[in-house]
Amino acid sequence: MHKINKIFVETRYIASLLGVTIIYFFSRLQNLTRIPVFGDEAIYIRWAQIIKNVETLRFIPVTDGKQPLFMWLIVPFFKIFKDPLFAGRFVSVLAGFGTIMAIYFIARILMNKNIALISAIIYVMLPFTFFFDRMALADNLLSMFGAWSLLLTILIIKYPRFDLTMCLGIILGLAWLTKSPAIYFIVLSFVSITIAHPKKVYLPIISIIFAYVIYNILRLGPQFHMIALRNKDYIWTIGDILKHPLDPLKPHLSDTITLYSLYIGIPLILLFFAKFNLLILAWFILPLIANCAFAKVFTARYILFVLPFFIIILSSSFLKFKKYWYLLFILFIPNILFIYKLSTKPFDIKLSSTESGYLRDWTSGWGIKEASIYLKDRAKVANVIVGAEGHFGTLPDGLQIYTDSVKQLTIIPSGIGLTSIPANLMDAYNHGDEVYLLFNKNRINIFSNNLKIVKEYDKPDNDKLILFKIENEKK
Repeated sequence: MHKINKIFVETRYIASLLGVTIIYFFSRLQNLTRIPVFGDEAIYIRWAQIIKNVETLRFIPVTDGKQPLFMWLIVPFFKIFKDPLFAGRFVSVLAGFGTIMAIYFIARILMNKNIALISAIIYVMLPFTFFFDRMALADNLLSMFGAWSLLLTILIIKYPRFDLTMCLGIILGLAWLTKSPAIYFIVLSFVSITIAHPKKVYLPIISIIFAYVIYNILRLGPQFHMIALRNKDYIWTIGDILKHPLDPLKPHLSDTITLYSLYIGIPLILLFFAKFNLLILAWFILPLIANCAFAKVFTARYILFVLPFFIIILSSSFLKFKKYWYLLFILFIPNILFIYKLSTKPFDIKLSSTESGYLRDWTSGWGIKEASIYLKDRAKVANVIVGAEGHFGTLPDGLQIYTDSVKQLTIIPSGIGLTSIPANLMDAYNHGDEVYLLFNKNRINIFSNNLKIVKEYDKPDNDKLILFKIENEKK
């Protein structure tokens, strides 16, 4: 009888894991493109398309100081999914599931299988993870590698073996090929293993060597130095921090509390302090403080990579309330409602000032996909030239990802704040092409009888994306 009960319990546990997996993929994949393309998403997906189309441009992201692994991973999914935005975001969905797996195994090693299951459930129910699991941004991939770096560090502390060290080095290297904050994982893994096994300091050194060799793949492309140069645009130097040690540390810590309140909720933040592991706490708090101290630009995705460690600590707090942990899930009801709104009615949601660009202003791509459909239809019967707002970002890149390889359709970046129709567009019109302008209403100042509004696409806060067509003044 005892054996039967044990089999039943184990079967129920496996079924629970399977259920969490199904809920994860269902929640992340449904309405995946309901939120329109965001500025950085447009850039990354466009780079991925260029990499796919031109073999010699595999390192094109490095020219802007960005590591290319995320873009490389998007490329194969263009062959599976027709929608380029879906393809890019699908990589983040997979990365999110990879993070769940790492969190689960960490919790199982350090605590027990029930807490491991709870950690997976918490991950699925947080708006923080939900939002960025569904955005084609490299930050989610970095978060996954961070979680796996911690898992392998724990395994090396427990079983100091060369094969695990080699695996850690590979993960650290891939993290470094994703984004520069991977340096935090390299330092933390080195310190953690060295403290645990001071006589085996060669193990983390081997990992660092592996990571460094993998990172130096980027030297195969041109302008490798741009990564270091562009990093300076995002972080203060140590000299700057010594001059003003509390700025931006203090305001960014305040921003962190605001963002965690929005994407997680005050009750869960308080629950976080009930019980924690010092190793996990160090991996969470030290990079967070460092980022707050050094970052010039601060948004939720720039601290996303420490979220897995927060979730592990939060799940461990359930040990403190063994008899009531079912009731604790009541705290997630506001989060579930927020996730539902994000999934079904993002147009009406107002995020904090640091996050508003995903859904509002010129950085949000409301109407771009619809405009591309109209323009592609016109390209079937005429040679279409489109002057798109800006030079990079939501426009023109957001329009280019939907019109890649479309014959008789050319996108020309046309800057912002136009006061007259660019001469190259007028020349194209005079040569018999159909010529359009696609601009946000508040970023164009042209008053011309040659422009006819063809389509208008609503954006939040009474803004619009407007598609103009150049026509003869007499028409």
